[in-house]
Amino acid sequence: MPTDTNTSYKVSQSNTTHGQDGEHHLARGQHSSMRLWHNEQPNPDKPEHTHDYETLGYVINGKVDLIIDGQAIPLQSGDSYHVPANTPHTFRVTETLTAVEVNTPGTDK
Repeated sequence: MPTDTNTSYKVSQSNTTHGQDGEHHLARGQHSSMRLWHNEQPNPDKPEHTHDYETLGYVINGKVDLIIDGQAIPLQSGDSYHVPANTPHTFRVTETLTAVEVNTPGTDK
């Protein structure tokens, strides 16, 4: 069992923080972090961007196109996805979306 007094084993909903794009920052571990995109409304293409962290995600409900390497990959409820670190990508929400993501290494972005 960890002895670090700064270790958090639970993050209550009232203690989550929100990022600049509306995401909810959930639990954070030593090597990864988890965030929730909740009720994201349909949107036009966001600008393509790159992160220095890897992202693994799971679509809880809704539909979104992951656009990576010039290819639109349709995702819907029950689909998982992977965006490698330093890979240009964007998302186009086509139906109100709820998804959870894990970033490695962890980020507050």
